[in-house]
Amino acid sequence: MSLFQELRRRNVFKVGIAYAVTTWVLLQLTDVAAEILELPAWAPKLILLLLAVGFVPALIIAWAFELTPEGIKLESEVDRSKSITRSTGRRLDYAIMILLGLSLGYFIWESRYKDDIEAATARAPAGSDVVTTTGRSEATEAEASEAPRRNAIAVLPFANRSDQASDQYFTDGIHDDLLTQLSKVGAFSVISRTSVMEYRDTSKNLKEIAGELDVAHIMEGAVQRAGNRVRINVQLIDAATDEHLWAEIYDRELTTENLFDIQSEIAQAIAGALEATLSEQELADVGDAPTDNVAAYDLYLQARQFTIGESKLGNQQALEMYQEALRLDPGFKLALVGMADAHITTYWHYGGDTAERDKAWAVIEQAREMDPDFPELAMIEGAYWYWGHLDYERALYNLEKALEKAPGNPRARMMHGWASRRAGLWDQAIASMEEALRLDPRVTFNWVEYAQTLGYLHRYEAAEQALRMAQSLDPTSFWVKSLDADLAINAHRDLNRALRVTTGVQHSGEPSSMVTFLTPRIMDGRFEECLEAIRNMPEALEVQRARIQLREEWLAMVYFLAGRQEEARAAADAGWFRLQSLRGQLGDDYRILHAEASLAVFRGETAEQVKERIDRFVAARPPDAVEEILNDLELAHIYGLAGMADDAVAFLSERLDAPSFLTVNHIDLAPSFDAIRDEVAFASLLERHREWQR
Repeated sequence: MSLFQELRRRNVFKVGIAYAVTTWVLLQLTDVAAEILELPAWAPKLILLLLAVGFVPALIIAWAFELTPEGIKLESEVDRSKSITRSTGRRLDYAIMILLGLSLGYFIWESRYKDDIEAATARAPAGSDVVTTTGRSEATEAEASEAPRRNAIAVLPFANRSDQASDQYFTDGIHDDLLTQLSKVGAFSVISRTSVMEYRDTSKNLKEIAGELDVAHIMEGAVQRAGNRVRINVQLIDAATDEHLWAEIYDRELTTENLFDIQSEIAQAIAGALEATLSEQELADVGDAPTDNVAAYDLYLQARQFTIGESKLGNQQALEMYQEALRLDPGFKLALVGMADAHITTYWHYGGDTAERDKAWAVIEQAREMDPDFPELAMIEGAYWYWGHLDYERALYNLEKALEKAPGNPRARMMHGWASRRAGLWDQAIASMEEALRLDPRVTFNWVEYAQTLGYLHRYEAAEQALRMAQSLDPTSFWVKSLDADLAINAHRDLNRALRVTTGVQHSGEPSSMVTFLTPRIMDGRFEECLEAIRNMPEALEVQRARIQLREEWLAMVYFLAGRQEEARAAADAGWFRLQSLRGQLGDDYRILHAEASLAVFRGETAEQVKERIDRFVAARPPDAVEEILNDLELAHIYGLAGMADDAVAFLSERLDAPSFLTVNHIDLAPSFDAIRDEVAFASLLERHREWQR
């Protein structure tokens, strides 16, 4: 008998085929299991290696041994007349057919599954509710999972190689400036400073970092300053392959011209490595040295570090450094922009002192006289009109000018989203916020703002996905807890979750901390707990930029809902007295009109008087889509507390649809509406909206 015939008789070929098909099936199962169990990348490779090594022994065993009714024996010990290799061969045939059937079924399932995903993502419009946990569309996520954006770069924090540890600000400043300059190049997508700083001294490898930031390339670098020399070494790495695409060491005299020449050369080198093209204008913008005075530039870098975090003290320290930089170089336009930024940020976040706003405008005008057409000026002028005057049309005009020249600026992009939202341009707001999150994906507050915007639009599933991203970055953030409570109530009517996540938030000092803490507790009837928190309420929370809500107003509301009418009246009268004192300072401010409308209910004014006060407030408030949404929630409560069912129905019928902060779930839980809950028109309105929600 020939060798071929003997191999066939002993089922060696069939064993080989069965082994190969089994190996393929096991590898497909391993691929699925590895994704579910989050196994390391080497696990499937190890299994393949083991299966490959086992192939030859399997063939040897098939040749040398035979399966008999008495068990496995050496082939040489088996009587040919009693051999059952033919029967064993038929069993192997059946096994091979079953395995091939499984393989075919898996192949068909996988193909259709992928087709379904592609079809679903193709149908999903830009800005639709089809989002992933990172807020991007599924189509974008699928593309990103296959191959990260080709020209997306994360520039990790530079190492400080100087002899002096105090030179860290200089190293960070050079890094920050490089990011700013690269953001002006449309060919690149550069992750912002705030998102890369967490990777300083990280133990994560480049592939992990690239995955978290969703980039294809990582740049690393170091800065060494010694006397009047500076050495900057940088390298660009393909994160997927760990291949060094480009590296360079710049060793030059420390002048601002040289520093910005280096930045220009880095931009050109990156473009070459990524096969991108820079325009002449982009090259000019990147290489434009803002000052020729090294000492002034050094002060500017120090000042920028003080403004990180936007604290009042940090801005004051930065202002002194900017002023000294301008004394050394009166033509240093970026120092003027830095001053304007510090003034308008202080105005917005710390009390609304108009003197700060006026100082911001004065230095903006100085900068415009030097150069009316540079992106940093357009950016800060956009912030001035937004924060300083709530003029969203002018703000958007300037922010769009800034983005034309620096399309990769995440701060300008996010502020464009905020201004668009307040102007009522909701689709534009969502698009700008999504782009900002792509450029700056590791900022908790921005994820919360994006999720809150989706919540205003009643896109709750997408909002909760964005919330989960914010929670993964900082689960202890007040803003994360506040949004979590809002969604628990508005989307799910889950009061227990809202109570749990807001425990202790009244001590955070954030402007909306009392609303966040008290709302679910009022809904749950925990009036004594509410009264204690109100009595300990910081005075700084009473008069805010967008509203005035005195301690006495909160007390009056809780007493009123608890059925303690005399105490509610006394608290309201005391609050009214304080409001008249504030009126002497602020005049007929719309915030005072709002507070008066609320207190009027607890003071026992008639429905007509309450309605008149509400109308006066609505006529006086500035146009602002976000504040109107929040105001309307409060006004709906006033109508309910006053027992004005018809007015409540007329008001709510236009405000239960998106965009709004009013939902049937919220109204069902709020005791403010108990007095009108049995009114037919009110109950019918809520029932209609319940049907629509189903």
